[in-house]
Amino acid sequence: MSSSGRLWWMVGPIVGMVWGVVDSVVNHVPVMLGEVGTARAERGVWSQVAEFASLVLDAGWAWAATAVLVGWLVSRHARPASGMLRGALAGGLALAFATAAYYGADVLFDGGAWWGMATRYWLIGSVLLGSPLGVAGALIRLPGPTGVVAALVVPAGAALQMAVLPPPPESLMAEPVRWSIWIAVAVATVLVARGIHSRSAGASPKVHRAAE
Repeated sequence: MSSSGRLWWMVGPIVGMVWGVVDSVVNHVPVMLGEVGTARAERGVWSQVAEFASLVLDAGWAWAATAVLVGWLVSRHARPASGMLRGALAGGLALAFATAAYYGADVLFDGGAWWGMATRYWLIGSVLLGSPLGVAGALIRLPGPTGVVAALVVPAGAALQMAVLPPPPESLMAEPVRWSIWIAVAVATVLVARGIHSRSAGASPKVHRAAE
């Protein structure tokens, strides 16, 4: 086994820490620019760019996508059962480390205690939700309906959140974020459909040769 294969367990913590820190930093751009007291719609260009990124990074579907991504990454070259176990561990670790890093960065910006009720709540949620999401990421590599359903988890989650809990209307970036996510959902769905077609086309010659 290669060194990269032996270090698969580090993928979740590394991706999670990067995600958590970036999310916290983006949320604090208005603080760094001294625009906290300014209405969201009246802030400068850089704050608006950060607002766009923040509305995406803070979304539940985006955090879920992080766990799915690491599950997909660590399951490469692994057998299905082993891949799912790796995905479960990596997904839980990714969201747990993301939560810890996020609130840790918040403490650096805002002060206060790191080990608060919100931290405990989301750490528990990270383990409970991150593991099955990591398994979903591993299942994407499987052929057939299982892989298709797993590949649609993130697009479906993003669409559901945009329909039920859209970005706050007081933000200038609310509409751009909504349209961007709906377009991304449509593109992802088309790519999944094309993947299904490609797999079916690749399997057809084999079926015909077997029949002969």
